[in-house]
Amino acid sequence: MIVDAILLLFQGILNVLLAPLSVLNIAIDFVSSIPVITSFLQVVAYVIPWSNILPLIILSIAIISFRTVFTLIRTVWNFIPFV
Repeated sequence: MIVDAILLLFQGILNVLLAPLSVLNIAIDFVSSIPVITSFLQVVAYVIPWSNILPLIILSIAIISFRTVFTLIRTVWNFIPFV
């Protein structure tokens, strides 16, 4: 319950900070020009239970991103000559 409140607070802060970006809508549509890929993606989206898998995908991407940023910060910190 405490974690939910913290995440809700974090989500609210992010929504306020990212609200100006809601005006931007950039889309590049490469897939619709190739009907074979479009039909394959439609079948995959129909078969896979996205509501169950999406949190795992997001968690994996978040962990990889955190590790990448942390490693980048450590690398920059090691290059600072006075440390």
